[in-house]
Parts: sequence; C-alpha cells; structure tokens
Amino acid sequence: MSDDVNETISRPTAEIEKVSSKTIGQVTELTVITPIKDGSVNRLRQVLAGIQASPESPIKRISSIHFARWVIFDNDTRLLFTSNFDGSWEKYLRDFVELAADGLDAIWSNCENYPGAKPFEGFKAYVQKNQIKTDLFYPAYPAASVKQILKALDWEQKTNTFQRELAKPPKPSTPGAEA
Repeated sequence: MSDDVNETISRPTAEIEKVSSKTIGQVTELTVITPIKDGSVNRLRQVLAGIQASPESPIKRISSIHFARWVIFDNDTRLLFTSNFDGSWEKYLRDFVELAADGLDAIWSNCENYPGAKPFEGFKAYVQKNQIKTDLFYPAYPAASVKQILKALDWEQKTNTFQRELAKPPKPSTPGAEA
C-alpha cells in the first residue's frame, strides 16, 4: 500500500485535499478506497457476489457506466471502487443514488463512516473524502458514450444477420410458380 493512500484514508476530513476525477473526451474516471469495518468482510463478499450474479443488478440501471469494479484488498481491510463512466462526476453519483441507493447501502454499509446513500450530500462528501488521485487514466473510446457503443454493437449484429441471409443460396423455384 502506498504511503499516499494510507495518509489519505487516515487523515481527518478537514485535512484532505479535494481530488478531482479526470475526464478524457466524454469519459470520466473515479477511484475510491474505503476502510472495511472489522468483522464485515464476509458479509461484504456475499453482497458483492450477489450483485455480480443478479440479472437484475442495480448497476445495470445506470446507463452511463463503461465499467465498475469493487475489490477487497490489503488483507481484507479495504475496499477499492473504480469506475469509468460518461459525463460528470456529480451526475454519476446522483444516478447511483437515484437508481441504486439500496445497492450502495448494501455494499458501503460494511465500510467505516458510511453515512448512507441518502441524502445525496452525505454520500457525495463520503466519496470525496475517500476518493484518491488516479495517476493514469486511459479510455479506449473517449468520444463514444455507452449508448453509442451499444448502438454500434446492435448495428453490427443486424449487419451480420443481413449478410448471412444474403450468403444463403437462393431457394429453388417451384415449377409452375413463375408468373
């Protein structure tokens, strides 16, 4: 664990310099590290596994997410959250609170000093306090939103289906069917 991360997590809120997310094109990054409450890591693992396995995952409700990842590390004492998403940092956090507050609470209630997803200002302050600087951020498609990427994939699938239909040999004509 780097000294910067250890210092950031252990300093009082008033001493923490506000970290800004980086944006390239229309894609923004966020990296947050939070200390896990003693005795909560097994429950946290169960929550994360349940969210991962659920076809109705609350994460799917947020259409701006390129990816989101939670990692338990540092001998099961800290939780890393990192994400790339379309748009602004604040809009992303608001989307999470409006569309997946229960998921946020299920995850971060296992972490120290979590105020709950609502009201928004408390959650926003919690993220700000625990956000760390990202030294390198690379989005493969900075000009493409998730919506644009999904639309392109849909067009690719439709084009491939059309090409397969065109490649089929013509059906033999039935005698007497010609007009």
